[in-house]
Formats: sequence, structure tokens, C-alpha cells
Amino acid sequence: MSFAIWIVLAACAIAVATDLTSRRIPNALTIGLALAALALHATQGWASLAVSLAALATVMAVGLAAFSMGWLGGGDVKLAAAAAAALGFPDAVPFLLYTAIGGGLLALAVALGTGRLRSVLHSITLVLRPIAYRGTVAVAPRRPIMLPYAIAIACGAVAVALSHTAAPFLRLSL
Repeated sequence: MSFAIWIVLAACAIAVATDLTSRRIPNALTIGLALAALALHATQGWASLAVSLAALATVMAVGLAAFSMGWLGGGDVKLAAAAAAALGFPDAVPFLLYTAIGGGLLALAVALGTGRLRSVLHSITLVLRPIAYRGTVAVAPRRPIMLPYAIAIACGAVAVALSHTAAPFLRLSL
């Protein structure tokens, strides 16, 4: 397992702990991870550094769009972008995929645990309604569920780590 994966796992462990206790992910953690990622990839050459910067910028741009819609928190976006930069290509792609799957499972577990599964499913239909019916407008949920999304990001990092060690079937061929 690479040094980058160990750095991401350590940062995710800290992020999960702070996200669960204070519902915040410290900027020092995400900035430190991003700087460590860029330094690590700079030692591997310009191409590796460029890929790392591209991953950081792309995930940050997409994440900021999700943040502006209220789907993710700012710390979650910065953590995912820094982790993707640290992992680089090709590991950033499965990391993001496994993070999304982890987020969906986390949302399902929280909705079930709080007894709000029915209202959450109804809210999803209201948000996605314009896709099925032209001319309609998406309706934002009245009471959105706020998730500690660092858990989902950590799931993505763990899945990538496992794909390099105990569970090679998790490795995606790109």
C-alpha cells in the first residue's frame, strides 16, 4: 500500500472523529492533506503533480457545486478534493465512486434509524421531478438530513486501501 493511501486514511480518521463530535472538518487538516499530496506528487515528477492538481481542482469544482446546492458541507468538499489529489490517478476514480456509494448507504442508514425513510424518498422524488416532467421545478426538502459525510469519504479511502491489499476485487480497471 502506498504512502499516499496511509496519509489519506489517517486524515480521514481524524476527519471522522471531528465530524462526529463537532460536525466540522478542520481547515488545517484538509489544507495539510492537500499540501502533503502535492509535495508527495512533486517528488514523482511534473506529470504526477499535474494529475494531482487536476484531481484537486476537478473535485473541488464539482464539490463546490454540490456545496452551493446544500448537498455537501464545505469541509467535506475540501477533504474529498485533498484525498483525491493525494491518491492521484487511477485511485481517485474508485475513491470517488466508493465515497458516493458509502454516502448513499450512510443516508439510508440515517433515514432508517431516524424513522424518516418515507419522507426522504418523497423528497428525492420532488428534487428529481423535473427530469421526468418538463416544465416542473425541483422542490428542496423542508427538513434535510445533515450527514457526517466524512464517514462516507473514509469508506471510499478504506475501499481503495482494501483494493490494494485484502480485497483486490474492489480494484477497478481503468
